[in-house]
Amino acid sequence: MLQLSERMSASDEPARDTARPALLRTLQATSTRRALLLTALGGLLIAGVIIALPIGGNGRLAGYAGSDARAGIGFKGSAAFANAKRGDCLNWPDKSPDAATIVDCSGEHRFEVAEAIDMRTFPGAEYGPDAPPPSEARIQQISVEQCQPAVREYLGDRYDPNSRFTISMLWAGDKAWKQSGERRMLCGLQLPGADNQQIAFKGRVADLDQSKVWPAGTCLGIDPSTNQPTDVPVDCSAPHAMEVTGTVNLAEKFPGGLPSEQDQDSFIKDACTRMTDAFLAPLQLRTTTLTLIYSTISLPSWTAGSHQVACSIGATLGNGGWATLLNSAKGALLINGQPPIPPPDIPQERLNLPPIVPMPTPDQSTPSYPQSTPSYSQSAPTYSQSVPNNSQSSQQGNQHLPQQQQPGPAPQSQAPAPAPAPAPAPPAPPADGGGGGEAPAVEGPPLEAPAAPVEPAAPPPA
Repeated sequence: MLQLSERMSASDEPARDTARPALLRTLQATSTRRALLLTALGGLLIAGVIIALPIGGNGRLAGYAGSDARAGIGFKGSAAFANAKRGDCLNWPDKSPDAATIVDCSGEHRFEVAEAIDMRTFPGAEYGPDAPPPSEARIQQISVEQCQPAVREYLGDRYDPNSRFTISMLWAGDKAWKQSGERRMLCGLQLPGADNQQIAFKGRVADLDQSKVWPAGTCLGIDPSTNQPTDVPVDCSAPHAMEVTGTVNLAEKFPGGLPSEQDQDSFIKDACTRMTDAFLAPLQLRTTTLTLIYSTISLPSWTAGSHQVACSIGATLGNGGWATLLNSAKGALLINGQPPIPPPDIPQERLNLPPIVPMPTPDQSTPSYPQSTPSYSQSAPTYSQSVPNNSQSSQQGNQHLPQQQQPGPAPQSQAPAPAPAPAPAPPAPPADGGGGGEAPAVEGPPLEAPAAPVEPAAPPPA
């Protein structure tokens, strides 16, 4: 079962660090930006040399074999590989891990051993003398199953799930497995660099600040298959995802415990903005069309001693990926192969917002609205009161209509309600030929009722 490295899974949780990208913290640069190192293993597993296998964040093996893939078991680094133990540090020339030697950890080295594991002690025949070498997938499983727990136990509370150091494995390769029965494997830590090389560093990891920071002007690579940053420094003329503009040390502002997320965000944003402006000067960030990016620090990272964050600039895509940049933002920058198109300049006078939007005006106008609102609401009930009056008249009219169509039942409905009797009374004067001609005009609608109701009106008095 393929698994991601512990470092990756811990940093990818939404809680984080989390990725809360405010645009200025896009994707929460948190630990989402995990190194997706080299991939194609092919010849690595058949090489008879020591192989450094960093555990990639994408579930694939990544590593580098020695320069001589035909080398046998008599390589120079065999003694170091066979004798290295927990806490030892190894160094080797560029691209030649098969020439590794044990060195003092205070000096430059490329690998720190967390645990030496002898797979001959594992149960079953998988690692027996006649067993075939493990496949790529199995090597990945072994490194995850064995190296991650070993490194976590080795570092203790100094383990940073978002460390710039990667958990790695050294082993001797297929040829040593088959010809000499080599079953030894070294789990440890390395600092990934460009072209899948390991960057030399000084000191033990537990004594270092493991924050993912780089000098200003450093460009960080991009994985073309996923469009995600690799956190591996590359030449800025090569495809990359972002460019570092500075480093913020939160311990200088917060010497005590871990500051709140809000305090971190406010402090880092201001500091990164100043550093980025100074880095790009005389250019402005808006003319590059790039976005300021930074992360915050989680409690596990802070406890491990990581108190710094990097400020960087880059561009994200709508699908969650990152744009591919070429060249420095200070030079002939290309974004996905195209030069940036700066937005139009904003006139300086339009930036003076206080004179345009004075604060007293909304304060004074605000109370006027509630004053007019009640006056309107008062008229509403007046209108609604007139509605029932109209509805009552319509009901009365409806009551009258059945009396015309059904004379029989009409008296029954009027008997319990003598009130209708006065209603037909007003039309009576016109029947007498009185001079009140204006009255019928006012009661225009009931004119139809008076003609018929005049006759039924006589029975009630009888």
